[in-house]
Amino acid sequence: MKTTYLGLELSSPVIVSSSPYTATVPQLEQCARHGAGAAVLKSIFEEQILHQAEALGRHSDSTYGDADLYLQRYLGDDYKTRFLELIRSARTKTDLPLIASINCVGTGDVWIEYAEAMAEAGASALELNIFFHPTDPRDEAGALERRYTEIVAKVVSAVRIPVSVKLPRRLTNVYNVAQTLWARGARGAVLYNRFFEPDVDVERLAFVEGSPYSDASELRNLLRTSAIFTSVLPQLDLSVSTGVHDGEAVVKTLLCGARAAQICTAIHLSGFEVIEQMNQYVDQWAARHGFRSIEEFRGRLNFREDPSPLCQRVQYMRYFPNTDELHEL
Repeated sequence: MKTTYLGLELSSPVIVSSSPYTATVPQLEQCARHGAGAAVLKSIFEEQILHQAEALGRHSDSTYGDADLYLQRYLGDDYKTRFLELIRSARTKTDLPLIASINCVGTGDVWIEYAEAMAEAGASALELNIFFHPTDPRDEAGALERRYTEIVAKVVSAVRIPVSVKLPRRLTNVYNVAQTLWARGARGAVLYNRFFEPDVDVERLAFVEGSPYSDASELRNLLRTSAIFTSVLPQLDLSVSTGVHDGEAVVKTLLCGARAAQICTAIHLSGFEVIEQMNQYVDQWAARHGFRSIEEFRGRLNFREDPSPLCQRVQYMRYFPNTDELHEL
């Protein structure tokens, strides 16, 4: 079933998120062949460029004080060249809408150049993956959030393609931030940015890498927020990411008002065929309930259409006895 997202008409609400499964032309052809509605290309990571430049700089014998800046520019241009070639090549091989992706950690204007180049190369839209990890207690939330709007405003002013923002889960009021981003020109939002979460090895007394894959149970962390989001900010196209492992999960996100669901771990677990399975489930479920299009049921459970107290309650009440019950025990 068709949907629209960021002004793009998609043949399916299933989008393959930024991942190794969208990093090459053959993989993008697989996405298209198995019925994906769109693909978010593997991100250019500013953090990776900065770290690689720093590592090279430490081993450089250059006497020039701006060697690190030169390395950052050189590596960034190399990444950009390869990314643009991916877009151009994929455009000749498939009609799949391609959403370029930039993982930003700073407000430098170099990302405006990248965004412009991606649009010119044929990207259908742009997804900005932004998160500032506070480590200083003096950093105020409002100041950090203003950095999001600075990046978005600069990029939106430089490109003609629609821009969405992949938001982090750790915001005090995600709706307020999203509304501000809309005012700066963003046309969509993605819930949520999946963080790298380290684990602890208690024998080595050291941090170690945690699993990068989502679990199906994580979808519960998005449904309530999605239902409220699409009610209070219907002007923003919402896409849900994390915990979407099967067709039922896709239907849940659509009922909460999202226009699309992004997947990654599901492909890792079940292959590209899972996209077809999800599409079949959505079609069969819709037919079983008498719906002829996604728009006939999308948002049926958002907060405007179904102001259930379950959307607002954050503490358990039903499953714990009250004081009188405890005395009777």
